[in-house]
Amino acid sequence: MTEQWKWASVKKIRAAAEEFKATICAQYPDAQFRLAPSPYDRDAWNLWTLVDVEDPDEVSDLTRERELEMLTEEHIPLYVVPTLDSTGFKASAPARARKVG
Repeated sequence: MTEQWKWASVKKIRAAAEEFKATICAQYPDAQFRLAPSPYDRDAWNLWTLVDVEDPDEVSDLTRERELEMLTEEHIPLYVVPTLDSTGFKASAPARARKVG
């Protein structure tokens, strides 16, 4: 019998995001974050991370192993996405339009 793949609840996603934030802020106290559903995978989430560094891979290096562990062992599809672009961090992102009626 095979184990059924079950994704984590939004509550677990948020808890995992808080863990990543703490890890990143320990090294980069001025980091900014935005948690959002992935536009490419309806089950995955992205933790967009704005850090003032020359190489965003420095941020990825802090979280890569734990990210993989969360995905494979805890079934938490959360990805830290380091960015140097402040778009979406200074002001709240525009609300999505939805069809009414």
